[in-house]
Amino acid sequence: MYVVCRDHLDDAIEEFVEVYEQPPDLYELDKVTFTDWTQPSRCSFCNKPPKYLVV
Repeated sequence: MYVVCRDHLDDAIEEFVEVYEQPPDLYELDKVTFTDWTQPSRCSFCNKPPKYLVV
């Protein structure tokens, strides 16, 4: 699972496919909520605010 900014979306998808050998599901963080999960405040690859969830 990756929480990424727009700049690192392609990197996260690439890494996910390499590890899991299947395409990920993509979600825009401002359009989804989860009850038992707190969204990280930074991208998995940099310090920018995240925009996407890659799972």
